[in-house]
Amino acid sequence: MNNLAAELSREQTTLLTTMAQQYLMEGTWPVWHFTVATLDRHDLDAEELIRSLPRVGSTGHVGPSYGLTSHIGFHIADDDRPALTIAACLHLPELRPYVSDPFLRVLQTLIVLQSSAPVSTQEAVRPRFTIADIERELPGLPKGFTARLPGILALEPATWGGSSGTTAEGKWWRELHREIRQYRDATKLMEYVRITARLITAQAGATLPTPALPEPVSVPRHTPGPYVDEALITDLEDKDTVFRVDKLLALVRELNANYADQHPYACQMLLRAILDHIPPAFGESTFQGVVANVSWGRTDKAYVKKLADFRNGADDVLHRQISAHPSRIDMYDLPPRTYVNALLQGVLVHLPAVRQRQGS
Repeated sequence: MNNLAAELSREQTTLLTTMAQQYLMEGTWPVWHFTVATLDRHDLDAEELIRSLPRVGSTGHVGPSYGLTSHIGFHIADDDRPALTIAACLHLPELRPYVSDPFLRVLQTLIVLQSSAPVSTQEAVRPRFTIADIERELPGLPKGFTARLPGILALEPATWGGSSGTTAEGKWWRELHREIRQYRDATKLMEYVRITARLITAQAGATLPTPALPEPVSVPRHTPGPYVDEALITDLEDKDTVFRVDKLLALVRELNANYADQHPYACQMLLRAILDHIPPAFGESTFQGVVANVSWGRTDKAYVKKLADFRNGADDVLHRQISAHPSRIDMYDLPPRTYVNALLQGVLVHLPAVRQRQGS
């Protein structure tokens, strides 16, 4: 039986990352033709890779199963949109703030709604919830998440079962079933995947023992390698520019060191310092000016705009005062390294060069 938390190959990770990056930028999963064509450029077979991903439960055409994608091993049409599941977030930290973290908050809210719903003595009626219920209970969900929530819930075993539909006014609703209470302890991503693997294995009638997922402490808390690419740091160091980059290089190296040592507070503060330090390299005085006024490519523009949102994490680290409540900041709250590397590549390109002297 496959382990959903097992380390993936570089090629498998490339497949998931290709799908996830488009989802983060566009809010919808890409058509399969896009994923196949993108991986073809890397001489990778998308069909073979998606079939190779770990999955628990039934291995045939009958019986429940659950894996890192909605695809269950059969043919995918070019215009199909296979999606990544919550379990895929174990391997893609960039998805967690926008997918698994809000999903787990919604899941716990649904458990409360189910357990507290009134029960009729005269008819068997399952409680229902709507998007409005979720928005009322959880007003701080990421922008656009609730619009995508029906599709996310449809993929997850915790919210399988029960009817769904729209009211006469066109509002979406879904039933809550009592089995959702089995996820009371699923407040963290690893625990959710662990419970799901156990339940799916049991439902599939497997005779093998439930796959033992590693404890959360044994799962890598950061992506392999440095947070900021070392070659990029070298290029910044070698840049012949009118600006002094000693402070920028020091901040970036300290960021890499604290990322490797898993210090989330230091990483948040250092990243904020970098965002506040680099605007003059683009001819701007603020990071908002960098986002709004600098000419970026389409993908890099999306990355830089999202980095502006991560400034709030540094505000939390720097300005939230001590209280009776525990801190919830961890390494998963950092922006994906892809975003930061794209920004610093932009710094490298825009740094004004030293003008060549005329004459001899």
